[in-house]
Amino acid sequence: MFLTSIEPSLSRRGLSKLRKRLAALTMTGMVILLFSFFFIQKTLYDSAIDQARAQMMAVTYHLSAVLAQNSTIDLQRVIDENPDLSVGVLDNDRNQINGTIPPHLVDDLFDEIDKQKASRGSLLCMHGNTVMLLAYSILPQLDRIVVTYIPRHILLGNWREAIMLHASLFLIVLLIMAGLSVWLWQRLKRQHLRAADLAEHFNDSENTLSDCGCAILSWSTKDPAGTLTSRLNWPEILGLAFADIKPTAEAFLSQLSDASRAQLRAPLIENRWQDKRIGTMVDLRTSADQMQRFYLMAQHRTEEDAETVTVLLLETAPQQELCHPFETYLHHTPEPSIALDTNGILRGLSPALAELAGKQVYDLIGKPFEALFLPEDREMVRASFMDQASGEFQESELVFRILDQRGENRWLAWHGIGPFEGMTFSSARDVTQFVENANKLRDTLDQLKRTNEDLEQFAYVASHDLQQPLRMVASYTQLLKRRYGGSLDQEADEYIDYAVDGAKRMHKLISHLLEYAKTGSSDDEMTQIDCNQVLNEAQADLKAIIVQEQATITHNDLPVINGDRISLSRLFQNLLSNAIKYRRPGVPPHIDIRVIPDPETPGFWRFSVRDNGIGIHPEHAQRIFRLFQRLHKDEFSGTGLGLSLCRKIAEQHGGRIWLDTSRPITDPGATFIFTLRGTL
Repeated sequence: MFLTSIEPSLSRRGLSKLRKRLAALTMTGMVILLFSFFFIQKTLYDSAIDQARAQMMAVTYHLSAVLAQNSTIDLQRVIDENPDLSVGVLDNDRNQINGTIPPHLVDDLFDEIDKQKASRGSLLCMHGNTVMLLAYSILPQLDRIVVTYIPRHILLGNWREAIMLHASLFLIVLLIMAGLSVWLWQRLKRQHLRAADLAEHFNDSENTLSDCGCAILSWSTKDPAGTLTSRLNWPEILGLAFADIKPTAEAFLSQLSDASRAQLRAPLIENRWQDKRIGTMVDLRTSADQMQRFYLMAQHRTEEDAETVTVLLLETAPQQELCHPFETYLHHTPEPSIALDTNGILRGLSPALAELAGKQVYDLIGKPFEALFLPEDREMVRASFMDQASGEFQESELVFRILDQRGENRWLAWHGIGPFEGMTFSSARDVTQFVENANKLRDTLDQLKRTNEDLEQFAYVASHDLQQPLRMVASYTQLLKRRYGGSLDQEADEYIDYAVDGAKRMHKLISHLLEYAKTGSSDDEMTQIDCNQVLNEAQADLKAIIVQEQATITHNDLPVINGDRISLSRLFQNLLSNAIKYRRPGVPPHIDIRVIPDPETPGFWRFSVRDNGIGIHPEHAQRIFRLFQRLHKDEFSGTGLGLSLCRKIAEQHGGRIWLDTSRPITDPGATFIFTLRGTL
């Protein structure tokens, strides 16, 4: 692991490279400066030569014009003011007519004339060690050639003065450049030594940070590619090689989990910073199927026009998480959970919720939380949150719907707590199956209720409508018995008795059936009733049979309950009449009624009615409460509706009734137990 980028002024590698570049730049500058000097001097030299040629040709042309006017004139005297200039006249046969021209110059002249075929011109010739500039002008009408020549160095005197001046200036510039380069070289050398010391310090710091599981990254927000400008211990902190991941911000962000990426979308991706510095726990992908927990601190810095994001990653153990408590709660809870701020903005969610609703739910972080729910529930969800924030919310579970990742409705029961430190937490249980079952059960109960109502109505109408024809049958059979009883034979009298007895029993059965159908159909409200008075009323209705059978009834103090007076009186009356009817021969009936608080159901009373009759075998404990079920059809009269009516009355009052099967066989008799709801 190594420091890939530090401040340029402190980079030892950068300083060494800069010194080399400075030396190359100095040499290049000197070469360019010398080249420029020689190029300029060459240009000035060529210009001076061209100017000298022009002057010489002008003088020669002037002398040829003078000679054309006066062929005998001495041309040397015409140019006496310029003693360095020599003049001569030749004919076409190379004979010297006037002046003195060295023979080798004459040869060079005629070679040039033959070559150029021009009447005027100039050329450079060597005369010993001296370069001569020679000009000529041909006068064909006079068969004369005017020739002038002068040493070249005489004509270039001004050029030599200029080159000395230029050389002095260039030398001064070279000296200044050399001095500046030496000064910069020394500065860079000192900086180089300082960078070496700092690099050693950075190496030590880097090793320390690496041992602590720390990594640092930074990039410019204005760089479209997001290239990292610095990275310390990245991606080595993930156990990856330097070449395994691109050195870009996008490559770093791609290693974040979906939840962490959504949490950091605003600052690190969209460059929207509420604070200049943020800190949170994140999950980074260390392999294709493995995540590791890190503490991330990011800072946004602006200097002039440059915006830089610096990220510090600190590896943490599970018990060392450095974050807001809600992040730890959301990360570790197994239930679908959310965290909201005081404005109702979703600040985080648990992995369980993301698994249920799909990863797209992370896009809702930083937005109003009601967007999680179906549009039909959002107004109620927002109202519940406002109640929670104002402290008016009662602790209970609220059931709302969301869409799962398959687009199906899921019912979640939410329980919220808070706010704590500006955050409200809500966790949920998936109650979809429960709600669906409850809806099915509700539909079934509604259907069953309608069916029961229809059956009760049918039973009521049927029994009511049967009363009239039954009365006619009973009346006519009784009339037949009174008028013809004893007049016919004995067999006819028996038939008439059978008909009368059947009509009476049928009338009694229909009456009981009508009573059963009417029980529980009343809409009267429950009132407080003293069970002692209800029991007294039932005994008063049975006074004749009680006195006839010498029955005794005992009871302790009975409670006050909420119920229907007529129904409860019928309940006691049926149980008492059954205890007296099913007595043992020769044994006076004794009935004992006791009541205690129900040990199984708080708020209920448990009544027990105990007799000393013939008893009921435990195998018939369920059968006796069914409609039209009679155990002693031949010995005792009845309709088989008494205990069914008792069960219906008990259930109407929220209780239940059953036969006590724990009573031993050695203790004859039966004990019925029923429960009734007490007063609120």
